[in-house]
Amino acid sequence: MTEMMCSWFKDLSRHDVPLAGGKGANLGDMARAGLPIPPGFVICAPAYREAVHRSGIHHRINELLERLDRHDLNQLREVEPRIRSLFHRLPLSAELCRLVAEHYRALGDNVPVAVRSSATAEDLAGASFAGQQETFLNVAGEEALLDAICHCWSSLFTSQAIFYRHQRGFSDAQVSMAVAVQRMIDSTKSGVTFTADPVLKNRYYMIVEAVWGLGEGIASGAITPDHYRIDRETYEVVQEYIPEKPIMFCKDGRGGVAQLPVPPDKATARVLTAEELRRLVDLGNQIERHFGSPQDIEWGIDEGQVYLLQSRPITSL
Repeated sequence: MTEMMCSWFKDLSRHDVPLAGGKGANLGDMARAGLPIPPGFVICAPAYREAVHRSGIHHRINELLERLDRHDLNQLREVEPRIRSLFHRLPLSAELCRLVAEHYRALGDNVPVAVRSSATAEDLAGASFAGQQETFLNVAGEEALLDAICHCWSSLFTSQAIFYRHQRGFSDAQVSMAVAVQRMIDSTKSGVTFTADPVLKNRYYMIVEAVWGLGEGIASGAITPDHYRIDRETYEVVQEYIPEKPIMFCKDGRGGVAQLPVPPDKATARVLTAEELRRLVDLGNQIERHFGSPQDIEWGIDEGQVYLLQSRPITSL
């Protein structure tokens, strides 16, 4: 399995982080457990390594990083676009293109997908690379998918990721990039669940945050979400904050996402029903038991069905 280029989620487990990265390995583990995961697959880390060595860009990457003072913010900002531009129109092997197309077509006919970076040192206990690599939503078509994969690979070299690896003692050569490809859920509601309160470090309460539309609003910080603190055993909402949410993010018909106004009757309304909160608490308890530690879970609701998009350990407890 060490040189596998593509793998379905169901064929991966939490032990496959070196192959599938943190996101990919955890998605595989949840798929195996029968949790409600949108179907998908992973372009595995060996595909990244093969592409950068086959093209020779690893030599230029190493040259740029060797001269870099990782404590100099200006140098970090300058080196990021120089390295990432090396991945633009990166030539991919015919075999990798065939495998990606084969897996993608099995999901449907030009079906929209979410394409998520999954670094091989990501989401490990004691280290969180969350937010440092990129996700591309509503990607449709084989050419657009291959382009998104290369962009995900290049996001291994954001200035934040380069600095964080250095700070946490990871060498650049130690980390590779896998890419998780998931059928896109057209969420009417999205959010995150922390199965323990990460601020108060209280494991008796879960924190749920929610917005209308896609979860990009929370991930980008563009929207202040509803905030619920819930007793994980009794389902009692012990605290809630319902701010105005004037915008939401939705699938764009041309690909990607679009920012739209929230209908006036929803802008100040509570996003989640009592039954949806109860379902999210039940899933949070189930996932925490499955992984054996408190989790940070991303989810979306489409036509009343809750889908789990990813889960990672809470590293701040």
